[in-house]
Amino acid sequence: MDDQHFTELIVNIRPEVSVYATYRRLSYRPWYAIAEFVDNSTQNYYDHREELLAAYRREENPGKLRIEITYDSESNVLTVFDNANGMEMEELSRALALDKPPPNTAGRCEYGMGLKTAACWFGSTWTIETSRLGSGRTLTATVHVPDLVNKHTENIPVQEQGVPSSTHFTRITIRGLYKPIRGRTPARVRDQLGSMYRQDLRSGEIEIIWNGEPVSFQEPQFLVEDLGGGVRNTWRKELSFEVPWEAEGQTLRVRGWIGVRVPGSQRDAGFALLHRGRVVVGGPGEGYKPVDVFGQGNTFRSQRLVGELHMDDWPVTQAKDAFDWSGGLEDVFIEQLKRACQDYMDKAEGYRERNRPVTQSDMELASERTRQMLLDSRFGAAVAQEIALPEPPKTEEQERSDAKKLRSVSEGPVIYRLSREAEEWVFRLHWQDQISEAHWMSISCPEDTVTDIFLNMAHPFFSPYLGEKDFLELIQKIVVAMALAERMAQKISINGLVTPSDFRNFMNRVLRYASELEAESGG
Repeated sequence: MDDQHFTELIVNIRPEVSVYATYRRLSYRPWYAIAEFVDNSTQNYYDHREELLAAYRREENPGKLRIEITYDSESNVLTVFDNANGMEMEELSRALALDKPPPNTAGRCEYGMGLKTAACWFGSTWTIETSRLGSGRTLTATVHVPDLVNKHTENIPVQEQGVPSSTHFTRITIRGLYKPIRGRTPARVRDQLGSMYRQDLRSGEIEIIWNGEPVSFQEPQFLVEDLGGGVRNTWRKELSFEVPWEAEGQTLRVRGWIGVRVPGSQRDAGFALLHRGRVVVGGPGEGYKPVDVFGQGNTFRSQRLVGELHMDDWPVTQAKDAFDWSGGLEDVFIEQLKRACQDYMDKAEGYRERNRPVTQSDMELASERTRQMLLDSRFGAAVAQEIALPEPPKTEEQERSDAKKLRSVSEGPVIYRLSREAEEWVFRLHWQDQISEAHWMSISCPEDTVTDIFLNMAHPFFSPYLGEKDFLELIQKIVVAMALAERMAQKISINGLVTPSDFRNFMNRVLRYASELEAESGG
């Protein structure tokens, strides 16, 4: 076909074209919406893999499907390009029209709705340009959602242009994004896509590029135990079990693996639940962590258990961002999962890494939440306000009144005694969860040798950890050490005011003395 020749075809998208405008209100997150396009690209590749690999060899391509996703923040345009097999007119019609599922519903595009819903969720105007390998033509169609609603447009014109028969690609361009991809979202999109398409990336046949940067997935490291005699055990095992789906009279299969990761990481632990090779539930900070398996709060299991579970025949939602657990299906699934990994749950909870040096990677992983907190403009504004408008110091009468109020609602105390040469210092630890606005820790000194410590267990800092014995032990050590360091600093002060450096120095010494004594006693 002459590559200068243009013709115009028509795709009818009746009925109810106004429904396209409602897709803007779907509860997508950006990476799940982008995944709809990646699903189309990868499924197209798998459907035509042999002919595409032959084409890649002819083109001196490194033999990979390449998916390039670019967001131009200045023009507010999102573009998704792939060098898969492209679409012909029938496939393009299905991509544009409602209620037209693909012939193959056993793949990643079982509903045939993803491209339309994701494109309309992202922006008001989107264009598909595509060329099927061997067709000798490109097809281009543009959907302007306001026209569908206001003008009741039912026909979408498709421009046809001749190209060499070796051409094959699809490019989707979305303009006028309702929600620009800003702040930390671009990095989250990259990380989540790497997790979602980990199977494809592992194959070496597929490459995903986000804003010019290759998307990757970091494989977890597993606990390896030396059992003696040259025998080593890696804590990773294959899983396979079946779950009865009574509502449908079927049995659903689960296969995959579970492991104990080192080092522990709240962000990267948890299960990834895959459907037809793509993660539906899971990812960085999104791991599937049912309480019956991982426990509540910041348990060792919640930091160390990791796994991938393939659930190819299980029902998923239309947005493919969750499984359809209706009919109590999730409860039965969790019950079977717990049975299959009980030994790994016990190991993850009981194992302690000793004498391993803290690495840069450990510190980077542990720093994520604190970094996010400090980067939040609201936190910076709050700090600035505290400096500009400091809270005036309380009078002695106010201090006594606050202590009396806290004591009236507190549990305890737990009493600690410190023997000194000429006297004994007493520290009384009280805790309460009735006055949520109280400081996380308050100190009162009713006598020269008595210190009352009040902990506010209703403070939002504590809530994720209250069920953990190790946390309660740690927080007691910290607050008692802080109270002791403050009293020591007061003792050497001239006017009763504690300098920050004196407090830090005494805090350091108290913690060091305590650790040395614990080490000597084997604690």
